[in-house]
Amino acid sequence: AMDTPAQHYRRSQRLMPRTPPEPDYPAEAAVRHVRHNGEIRWNGGFIYVSQTLAGEAVAATETEDGQWALSFYAHPLGIIDTRRMKLVRRSAAPTKPLGAAADE
Repeated sequence: AMDTPAQHYRRSQRLMPRTPPEPDYPAEAAVRHVRHNGEIRWNGGFIYVSQTLAGEAVAATETEDGQWALSFYAHPLGIIDTRRMKLVRRSAAPTKPLGAAADE
């Protein structure tokens, strides 16, 4: 009947928390809070994670092969390279199979 969306809008009755709950990381995880500049302290040094996560808690969990996987809640961020002291992110999947000819 040509009504506008505003004519049907109703405010939600559900109350939202002022701040989201702290993540529930496993007890064996090394939890670090991201600093204002996007870094975490790791083994006496600093590793840049993301300034977007400033103030948030991230967790490093040791993998079966002895590496440290960093995550934010259930979202994997990457693997900590302890030799170069940097976060190695997963590379994007290739858009074409290897060996495929480029479009011209």
